[in-house]
Amino acid sequence: MQIFLDDFGVFLGRKRNRFVIKKEGEKKEIVADEVESIICCSSGVAMSASALHLAVKNNIQVVFARYGGWPYAVLMPASMTGSVRARREQFLAYNDERGFVLAKKFVVGKLINQANLLKLMAKNRRQTSPGLAEKLYHAGKAIDETNRRIEETEGFSIDEKRQQLMNMEAEGARIYWDAIKQVLPAALGFSGRETRGAADPFNAMLNFGYQAILFPEVWKAVSYAGLDFFAGYLHADRPGKPSLVLDLMEEFRQQVVDRTLLGLITKNVLKPDEILAVETIEEGRVLSKQTVKTLLTGFQERLDMKVMFDGRKAPIKRFIYHQARRVVRFLLRESDYVPFHLGW
Repeated sequence: MQIFLDDFGVFLGRKRNRFVIKKEGEKKEIVADEVESIICCSSGVAMSASALHLAVKNNIQVVFARYGGWPYAVLMPASMTGSVRARREQFLAYNDERGFVLAKKFVVGKLINQANLLKLMAKNRRQTSPGLAEKLYHAGKAIDETNRRIEETEGFSIDEKRQQLMNMEAEGARIYWDAIKQVLPAALGFSGRETRGAADPFNAMLNFGYQAILFPEVWKAVSYAGLDFFAGYLHADRPGKPSLVLDLMEEFRQQVVDRTLLGLITKNVLKPDEILAVETIEEGRVLSKQTVKTLLTGFQERLDMKVMFDGRKAPIKRFIYHQARRVVRFLLRESDYVPFHLGW
């Protein structure tokens, strides 16, 4: 389970092997063995050093994030897993064909999942909305065509091919989000994908899912694999930018975040007029507390859901770690890299 701290006046303490959460006279205790991560999104939360020590001792990741931005700090044990050799090969791979191949595979995985999610939605609407189903299916096929061109792209240096890959990725994204827009209720006011500072309900929920839920999970997987967070391939180098984490996230955005949100909205679990916060108590807060609670439950259930990939059935969360280790094996030239993707 996750401990999510997003309110003023909350205190996180420790009592032996339990976390103690206190606020305004109320107290809740949670056994450390049941906690996988702690996410703090409020500047009004206090924590004891003893509670942080308990988290580190139990390999529980503590994430500090803002409501409208990426996490600004992650607390993890000082000891790292993985081999030094993997990191050395990670840096060397940037200047040979491995960097280009990985970048291309990350894009391929993203576009396969985009296309397959659209085709799945089309299949589910064949009887109730055949016109929309046909549009969604054709959009999925159009992304397949873009992906085919990416697969056929050859190169050696990622610096020479990055812009070409990014352009084709953007082409697929345009088709994908135009199709998603047709599925969403008009009341959500979704006109297209926005990242920073998005205030409309759907983009705000997408950003929350990517940043507060998926990002920390991939960060942890990259750490446990012994790789450097900042030495990526598809995303260009920039001070403070965890490019490899962003690279690996691409394969999981649609299946973890997008699919969960679309399910909650189409099933009317999330109602358009109840998603946003009515009063802004803290700068950057966009989503209501109930929305955040619903999203946390939905995303966690999706991460724990067992799916078929690579010849075996396991929770999606486990495949995130599997893919990070697969990057290592590819860098060490022990096996090919196959991007994570699900069928429809």
